[in-house]
Amino acid sequence: MNDEKESPSVQPEASESGWSLANIRHTLRTPLNHIIGYSEMLLEEADERGLETSLDDIRKIHAAGKRLLACISELLEPAMIETAPTVQRSKPAANAGLFVESEPNSSQSPTGAETDFQSKSGRILVVDDNESNRDMLSRRLIHEGYAVCMAASGQEVLALLKNEAADLILLDVMMPEMDGYDVLKELKADSLWRDIPVIMVSALDEIESVVRCIERGAEDYLPKPFDPVLLRARIGACLEKKRLRDQEVLYLKDVGRVTDAATAVEDGTFAAERLSDVMLRTDELGRLARVFQRMAVEVQAREQRLKQQIQELRIEIDEVKKAQQVAEITETDYFYQLKQRAKELRGRGKIS
Repeated sequence: MNDEKESPSVQPEASESGWSLANIRHTLRTPLNHIIGYSEMLLEEADERGLETSLDDIRKIHAAGKRLLACISELLEPAMIETAPTVQRSKPAANAGLFVESEPNSSQSPTGAETDFQSKSGRILVVDDNESNRDMLSRRLIHEGYAVCMAASGQEVLALLKNEAADLILLDVMMPEMDGYDVLKELKADSLWRDIPVIMVSALDEIESVVRCIERGAEDYLPKPFDPVLLRARIGACLEKKRLRDQEVLYLKDVGRVTDAATAVEDGTFAAERLSDVMLRTDELGRLARVFQRMAVEVQAREQRLKQQIQELRIEIDEVKKAQQVAEITETDYFYQLKQRAKELRGRGKIS
C-alpha cells in the first residue's frame, strides 16, 4: 500500500526498445480511441438517419473496442504490474463485462431532445498532433453546433491565438517538441490568453498528470476515449463559465466608464457619446447610464445658459460703467465751462 501511495504513476523500467509503460499505454490506446470515437459518431448518425440495419454491427465494433481498451488498461496498469504481474493474464476476461453497461443501445443512443442540436455560441480550438484525433473530435463538435479551429502543435497554437480568438481550448497532453504542459504554462502566463478555459485531453489517465494540469491552470481534464455525454457536459460548463466571466469583465468596464463620465462632468469635459454603448444595456447599469446621460446633458445645457447670462450681464455692466464714466466727466464744472465756451465759439463763427 505504501508503495502505491508514494508512486501512483511509477513506471517500470523501459524496455529494450526504450519505451516506458506510459508510452506503451498511450501508443496502444490512441488507435483504440479512434475506433471507439468514430464508432460512437457512426452510431449517432445511423440512429438519426434511421439506419437500423447498421446499428447492430457498429455497436459490436464499439463494444469490442471498449473491451480491448479495458484489457489494455488492466494489463498495463502500473500498480498491478509491480505487485502482481502474473495475475494480469487471467483478469481481463472476467472483468470485460464491466464495460458492457456503457455500450450504446437503443435507450442510450441520442434521441429526441439530445439529437435536436441547437446552434451553440463558442469557438473551440482543438489541439492535437495526431490528425485522426483532431478530425474525430472536431467532427463531433461541429455536429453539435460549435465553431471549430484546429492546431497540430504547441507553436501553432500560440501563433494562431495572436490572430484568432478562442472561447475554449481542448489541449492534448502528449505532443512532440512542445507538450501540453508547456503550452498551458505559456497560455496562463499571457494576460491576453489566461482567461481562456483549457480542457486537457490525453490517453494518459495517471492522477499525477491530472494534478499537474489542474495546478497549472487547466479548467478540466478528459481522458481518451471521450464519453460523449461527459464531453458535452464539460464543454458546456466551461463555455458557460467563460460567458459569465466575460459578462463580469464587461460589467466592470462599463461601471468604470460611468465613473469616468462623472469625473468628466465635474471637469467640464463630458461628451454625450461617452456612454452610448453602456446605455444599450438592459440591466440596472444601463438604466443608470441613461439617467446619468440625461442629467449630464441637462447640467451641460444649464451651464451653457448660465455662461450666456453671465456674458450678457457682463455686457450690461460694461455699458453701465461706460455711462458712469461719461457722466462723471460731463457733469463736472470744468466740462460745463468747456461746453459754454464751445457754444460761444460756434456763435461767433455764425456771426462772422
